[in-house]
Amino acid sequence: MVMRRNFEFPAMQAMVLCTCIVTVPVAVAQEFSWQVAGRYEDANIDYAAESRQSSLRGTYYLSPVDDQAGPWELAPFLSRSSYLTVGTARVEHRQEPLFPALIGDASGRFIDLPNETVGVPGFDVVPPSFASFPSESGIDTSGYAFDGRYVLPGTGWYAGAHAGRSDGDVLPQLPFAQTSMDDESSGLFAGRYFGARTSLELGLGSKSMSQDVRFRPFEVFDPTFGLVDLPGLPELPSIEIRTGIETETDSARLSFRHVGDFSDWTFSVSASIDSSRTDTRLFVPAPPGFPATVDAIGPPLPDFVVGTPIGASTFIPGTIFQSERERQVSVSAALFPNQAVGVRLSYTNKDQELGSSDLVRLSASWFFVRNAAVEVELIRTRSGRGFGGVLESGTRSGRGFGGVPESDAVAVRLLGRF
Repeated sequence: MVMRRNFEFPAMQAMVLCTCIVTVPVAVAQEFSWQVAGRYEDANIDYAAESRQSSLRGTYYLSPVDDQAGPWELAPFLSRSSYLTVGTARVEHRQEPLFPALIGDASGRFIDLPNETVGVPGFDVVPPSFASFPSESGIDTSGYAFDGRYVLPGTGWYAGAHAGRSDGDVLPQLPFAQTSMDDESSGLFAGRYFGARTSLELGLGSKSMSQDVRFRPFEVFDPTFGLVDLPGLPELPSIEIRTGIETETDSARLSFRHVGDFSDWTFSVSASIDSSRTDTRLFVPAPPGFPATVDAIGPPLPDFVVGTPIGASTFIPGTIFQSERERQVSVSAALFPNQAVGVRLSYTNKDQELGSSDLVRLSASWFFVRNAAVEVELIRTRSGRGFGGVLESGTRSGRGFGGVPESDAVAVRLLGRF
């Protein structure tokens, strides 16, 4: 009898151990506290421009997230998770320079501009300073951001905040120009869950951007003929001209999200409307050594003349203030035939005083294992801004006045949870 009990006890232990071995990994796979996602996007833009974006985001969930409530992609939303997120991103934008080529023949030398050609006959030698013109222009931007949300247990109410900063390294279109830029953003949001699968959210945000350009044109260009290093002309004093752009944007956003079931499939729909106001200040102070002068006799300068040199010893500084309102409407729909696969279609329209733009995204995601996924996204952008997005800081703004920049992009995103 004793021997039988000794035999049965080890057998029971073995059964319990096997059950734990099978059950524990399953339990671990159903919950996660960390999510790491990396994304890369490559875009081709009209006007011989291209853009590359990369980002990395890490999220910590204050309570483990259970992924059994629905499709694995929607687990943080369906679990009403509180989280902290830190992310970093980099954007590289390249396009052909403003002065792409120098063409000449026996009768003269020409600068080939985007829309016109200016020629000065009588010069057979290409001025050596043109060799310093950049072969391409663009901007490299890198930044970081912090996000967080806390959901009040048992109520469905939540609140959160966002903060970010980025700096830009601009490749000049002209060899004598030096540009720097940076922007900061912050915001607060609050919302509530209505039922298990519906939320309504309101957010307020602000963003500031500054851009500083310093250049010394008279070290390279002769102001009379527009060419460089012309023989027989007196040397001009070194002058540094500075221009700057400062923008302040205040925005408000109302968004809605709902997850439902259609037969054996799950769907998700969301919509948002954003309204913002941007105040822009464009200024040109008087260069050092040039006294600021106002012409009291002549007519006032037109709005587009910000700073104008008068003669060889005076300078009229100027400032332009501009305000612009923008409204953005976004809608998105996703369909999940099972927990691992999802297809999403999104559309965004921006309506601005200078024009409008449209953005369409089509993506497909697949959790090839329960805690890892890959997503491929196709992006189509069309902008009808009257100035071709020259002053926009986005990566899809084209070049050319009155043009309609378009871009096609492909993005790949990898996600892991543990």
